[in-house]
Amino acid sequence: MRVVLLLVLLVMAFPYYALGETPSVPATSPSAGGTPDSANPSPIPDTYRIAPGDTLSIVVIDEDLFTRECQVNGAGTISYPMLGDVPVSGVTCGDLRGRLETDLGNYLKAPDVTVTVRQYGTTGMSVFVMGEVKTPGVYPLVNGGGYIQALAAAGGMNETASGEVSLVKARTRQSSTFMLGDGEGQGPMLEPGDVILVLRKREMRYAVLGEVPKPGMFDMPVRGEVRVLDALEKAGLFAPKNGDPTGGGRYQELISDPGRAADLEHARLIRGEIAVSVDLTALLRGDSTQNPVLQSGDVLTVPRRAVLMVYAMGEVRNPGRISLPRNATVLDLLNAAGGTTTTARPSQGRIVRTVNNTPTSIPVNIGDLLGKGDQKQNLALQDGDVLFIPPRGNDTEAWRTVIAVLPFLRGW
Repeated sequence: MRVVLLLVLLVMAFPYYALGETPSVPATSPSAGGTPDSANPSPIPDTYRIAPGDTLSIVVIDEDLFTRECQVNGAGTISYPMLGDVPVSGVTCGDLRGRLETDLGNYLKAPDVTVTVRQYGTTGMSVFVMGEVKTPGVYPLVNGGGYIQALAAAGGMNETASGEVSLVKARTRQSSTFMLGDGEGQGPMLEPGDVILVLRKREMRYAVLGEVPKPGMFDMPVRGEVRVLDALEKAGLFAPKNGDPTGGGRYQELISDPGRAADLEHARLIRGEIAVSVDLTALLRGDSTQNPVLQSGDVLTVPRRAVLMVYAMGEVRNPGRISLPRNATVLDLLNAAGGTTTTARPSQGRIVRTVNNTPTSIPVNIGDLLGKGDQKQNLALQDGDVLFIPPRGNDTEAWRTVIAVLPFLRGW
């Protein structure tokens, strides 16, 4: 009997295989789920891996009691006479046939079993899209669809994708790898249960180090290019303000900030053993020659600027610790502190400088500096200097306060 049945199946399948096609599963009632037809080729029945929701047609020759249709439940099992709950999810139709013939052999003499997919469930007509895509998951298989439709359903690739794709065929469990864009058309045709894995880029990264808010390694984009300005924005050194998409205003603030820690004029682009100077100040002012394209493995470094940590105390509008360039003067510090208050006594200003752990007072007449332009009062500052401007009246108590806090200013 089995030999006769096999001959019948071969005769039915011959026209399809002769033409290089796959036989389709017979059409069923639309009310029961997916309906395979000639427009949607199904995998070879014996090698198709069963999924939850599929409806199986199990035929035992000359045994009506054991011939029936069974739907695979969410747990991946079917209910079958004498055998109870039979796990079938992920099992091929051929393996299930062999298992049933063995188990039914305890009740029947030489049972002859065939297993085919009568209808595909939702999972059975899906493909898996994994790896470097925006929304990995399970997606319905489009009639005649290739990997492009499946990738589109998953939201496309993310920035870490390499463009290399591995396709694992559910029917054969064999994998193949190809690059997106190779060949023509939609690429390999998909079958239910196939897995599309978009691989991550290999060593396609660059680094931004030094005086930036977010130093580290960054991935190169799948398409397009990365320039110095793009990399620095990614590292948080500057970003466009709302309403200023060009970032011009924000860039100008950064350039003119006397207390910035980043030395914009002396950035370096290191590529292997070659280091190229990059003037970021010129770049932010529009010099495109300072905005080269980065390559994988490049390192962009922004050094720390040499700055002074000085203090403004007393009758100034914004007292506190202030960062200034190395060549800063009393006037620079006064401007950074917002100028004097209305109760200030500018003629009695002082620079308090610690020398060998001993505070030294240097008189500075702010009135003459501002009113007469007396540059003798515009002293060059040193790291740790304190500009103190007393209030009108007796400034003895205010001076004592400055002396008392001097030892703690370093930890401000």
